[in-house]
Amino acid sequence: MPNYGFAIDLRKCIGCHACTIACKAEHEIPVGVNRCWVKTVEKGTFPDTRRFFFPVLCNQCDRAPCEKICPTNALFKRDDGIVDLHGDSCIGCRACMVACPYDQLFIDPNTRTAEKCNFCANRVENELLPACVSVCPTECRIFGDLDDPASEVAQIAEREAVSVRKPEKGTIPKVFYIGAEESAIQPEIAARPFIYKEGRVRLRPPGSPAPDPSRPGDPRVDYDAPHEKPWGLDMALYLMTKGIGTGAMLMTAILWWLGDHSVITRLVGPAISLGFMIGTAVLLIVDLERPERFYYILLRPNWRSWMVWGAYFLTAHGAIAALWIAAGWWGLAGVLTALVWPAVIVSILATCYTGFLFAQGLARDLWQGPHATFDLLAQAMAEGAAVLMLASALVGGESARLLTMTLVGAMVVHIGFVSFENLLTPSPTRHHELAVAAIRRGPFARLFWGGAVIGGGIVPLVLLLTALLGGSSPIAVVGAILAIAGGFAWEYIWVEAGQSVPLS
Repeated sequence: MPNYGFAIDLRKCIGCHACTIACKAEHEIPVGVNRCWVKTVEKGTFPDTRRFFFPVLCNQCDRAPCEKICPTNALFKRDDGIVDLHGDSCIGCRACMVACPYDQLFIDPNTRTAEKCNFCANRVENELLPACVSVCPTECRIFGDLDDPASEVAQIAEREAVSVRKPEKGTIPKVFYIGAEESAIQPEIAARPFIYKEGRVRLRPPGSPAPDPSRPGDPRVDYDAPHEKPWGLDMALYLMTKGIGTGAMLMTAILWWLGDHSVITRLVGPAISLGFMIGTAVLLIVDLERPERFYYILLRPNWRSWMVWGAYFLTAHGAIAALWIAAGWWGLAGVLTALVWPAVIVSILATCYTGFLFAQGLARDLWQGPHATFDLLAQAMAEGAAVLMLASALVGGESARLLTMTLVGAMVVHIGFVSFENLLTPSPTRHHELAVAAIRRGPFARLFWGGAVIGGGIVPLVLLLTALLGGSSPIAVVGAILAIAGGFAWEYIWVEAGQSVPLS
């Protein structure tokens, strides 16, 4: 079988956009989205300026991160190396969009499913060239079999000084560029004063390089067609509701094991957990572009996707919470004791899988690394302890002091992780550096310092420590509420800032 790839000679590209139009016509791509487009970068000052054209299309990666993260196997690799998509299997979760480092997937507004370039597989199967290759007036696009030594594209890949996009991601892309300008092929270099899209002026992405007035000749993006960010407030709400649900069950099981057999551990805690887990499931389903297909994730699972594992962990967590409520209602203390460790294990799994899921979002450097998983566990323990403190203030409980101490400890760990990631260590990549800059001194700075660090971190810690040293119960309640708000502020920042850096 062939192994198809592209070579693009940028020395010949004139930026005519014929490839974009041909692609839209061939595949009936709606207005506002593109399978391929031509990015333009300008350098220098008038009259000594240069423009660089950079055609953008799917790289048909050998190790495609979109295929790995897709929970329903909608994305798959053909025998000829083309990464294609079964639209009938797509649930519209947009996970593939956060995984692709090249900004090449989008949601089709007509079908509400994911869409991408597939090298015009319909034409290739009929021994025709892709539409963009057929119309290119300068023949700067070369298509062929990379495994055929006699093909032009294989010879170019072997002999020419070619570049690929983001080789550090390890995806093994199969689109090779000849004569690529560094500021065009690396999206973190060129400044973005503003962008045009569909005849409208839009603000630049908040994590993109800002223009430097003292250096007017620096490279700047003149035209691009970026996609909307895949995940937003809905994902931050999901993190909060799931954190409260798993944290409440985890703290309930631990308190029961320590001897607290009050109404909080028998009924209230697991009821809070189950309620928030149901809310989490509703959020996840409603957020899908095709919510009526939500059950595909259970019936057509891709076991390489952490989204699939998460669906089963959440289901198991809900089942254990329901069993706990039933046993608590009927006073079956022995059953509750037997459920302690299953509840602890499934709560930790349902909490921590999200860290691995976000790490599969290979495009977003802010989400990479194991620290996010441990931080999510610390946040869940803080949120669980906080809601049980609030419940204890209403119905009474035996472990208010222990819950307060747990909340303080979890918050200290969380603030430590946030400080380590954003304040104390150098960024490993330019992409990560831009995301952190957007948090510390960019558009997310006010919410970060005022909400996540001071108002939702330091202030509640002071209040909770005051309560532990003999302060009143209302002080601890206020501290618990502020802690939950601060955790949500950080979750929102983390989700948004991770997607704020342009990928194309």
